[in-house]
Formats: sequence, structure tokens, C-alpha cells
Amino acid sequence: MTSEAGNRVSEDDLHAFVDRQLDARRAAQVRAYLEANGDLAEEVENWRANDAELSDLLAAYAYGEALEIPRPARRRSAGLGGWPAMAAALLVAFGLGGGAGYLARGAGMAMPANQVENAESAWLEVAARDVFLTYVREVRHPVEVDASERDHLVNWLGNRIEKPFTAPSLADLGFELVGGRLLPIGGKPGAMLMYENAQGDRATILMARNTGARDTAFQFSADSGVNTFRWINGPLAYAISGFLDRGSLEDISREVYAHFETI
Repeated sequence: MTSEAGNRVSEDDLHAFVDRQLDARRAAQVRAYLEANGDLAEEVENWRANDAELSDLLAAYAYGEALEIPRPARRRSAGLGGWPAMAAALLVAFGLGGGAGYLARGAGMAMPANQVENAESAWLEVAARDVFLTYVREVRHPVEVDASERDHLVNWLGNRIEKPFTAPSLADLGFELVGGRLLPIGGKPGAMLMYENAQGDRATILMARNTGARDTAFQFSADSGVNTFRWINGPLAYAISGFLDRGSLEDISREVYAHFETI
């Protein structure tokens, strides 16, 4: 398989395209190739739909202690093929093993999958949306400390939320740090970092103290035009919000998750 630009498009390229693991240039080449090959594009879209359906299915059952879950084979078929059997096998693993610890997604990244009811982290969704809507349209004062004082910003906020951290780099996704601010979240200090791309689209990262006892899986919500991905990991809760489409916000969220997992 060869793209119009003369670059070979392999099956691995197609899988990486579905999993959002290609850089922007290569993704554009693969997208152009699919646009010129309708049958293959339909097959790839089936892969994407099957992956999304499987993730949604497993999320409803993922809770409890860590358990090794077999990863699905990289090769996919145009139809559902063996997917229902694979899903059933995974659900058996969940049921017999008492839950799932980690659901592997992305390039070498593991998402926490100690699933709890959405209601337990509903406060985080509301806080993240409200913070985003409050500051996203601010022109002169969107942040309290701007990116020119990056080190001071993260040291200050890290001390206040009792968790040292560094600001994630989202340059590969076209976003640069604008700055951040200290916020009261649930009666405790919380931190907000704001990022912006060349088109003026903004996204905020909210970090707040976790008052609950359990972690939550990677969760998505949409309200008032704001899309939010959120999760709770130990003492901290994280949420990324924006007017961005779900796919773009998910890319940012996975970068942010991977960054904070290394700290």
C-alpha cells in the first residue's frame, strides 16, 4: 500500500493511526491514503468503532485489584469477527479475577481502571467545567502567573497542593503553556494550568486534592459545550477541559496522564 506522496502505508501504520500514535505529518499521509481508498477506510473505521465499543464495555466492569488482562491481537477484520468472543473472555477475566487493575492504551501507557461510579467523581467534572468556563475567554488575565515564570509557577502551585510537579509539554500537539493559577477546590488548594494553540483554542488542566478513598478510571463527560476527561490517582484528582473535540482532548489527556505518571 502506497500513499500519494509515495510513502508506503503498512498495516502497522493503519493500526497506529486508529490508536492515535502517529505524528501529525504521518497521520495526514495515512488519512489522505484512506480518503483515496474507500473500502479500506470503511474497514479502518470498523476497527475504530470496535475498539471504542470494547473500551466502553470493559469500563463498566473494571474495578477492584490489579489483574493482568490479555491484550487483543493487533490484526483486525472488517467485521466484528472474533471481537465478541474476545470481549467475553475479558469480561470473564474481570469477573473471576475480582476486577481490573490496568487497561493498556496508547504507546506503552497504562490507564488506571479501578472503575467506580461516576457519581464519586462528579464533583471533579463540575469543578473542571466551571474553572474552564470562568477563565477560557479572559483576554488580559486568563492566568495568575504566566508561562514566562514557569519554574516559579509550578513550584508555588506544587507546594500549595502538596504535590511537586512540572508542567507537561504539549508542543507535539500544538499547544503551549499560557500559565496557571491557584484555586479553591472543595475547600482545599487546587491548581490550574492553561494551554493554548496557534488557533487560539485553549485547554485547562485542573489538579485538586482527592478526598475519596478510591481511584477512578479515565472518564469522559460533556456539558455546556465543554468536553472533559478526568481521573483520580491516589491523593490527586486530574481533569482536562476544553471546547476541543473528543479525539483532540483525549490526545492531550493521555499526554498529561503519561507526564504525571513519571513524577
